[in-house]
Amino acid sequence: MNIPDNATPDTILLRGEKIEVYSCELPHLQLEFYPENPRIYSAIREDDNDNPSQDDIFRALAKAEHVRDTLVPSIKHNGGLIEPILVRGKVVLEGNSRLAAYRLLSQSEPEKWKFIRATVLP
Repeated sequence: MNIPDNATPDTILLRGEKIEVYSCELPHLQLEFYPENPRIYSAIREDDNDNPSQDDIFRALAKAEHVRDTLVPSIKHNGGLIEPILVRGKVVLEGNSRLAAYRLLSQSEPEKWKFIRATVLP
């Protein structure tokens, strides 16, 4: 994924080391869920799916109570994310539930929820 022109250089502390990152907004439809994420792994395992597609992951997370009943209303109320998702390449390493919530919100208001706040790792 290309870093947008409006990205802001930043740093995060990871395992005691400062890592240069970028803060920006990314089009959520270009991002991918991280299948090895423990929350995703457990949700998909409930359906006995050993090789989930991106759509399988979205459907599983979209059914999750914490996404529907907590994240979607919170994101909508705040007008976006309080904490950005963490992305490497096109894969969301942290924030897969928030990505699912954005996709649910964008079903009724695609332009309003087109971009998601992200921290991009090198």
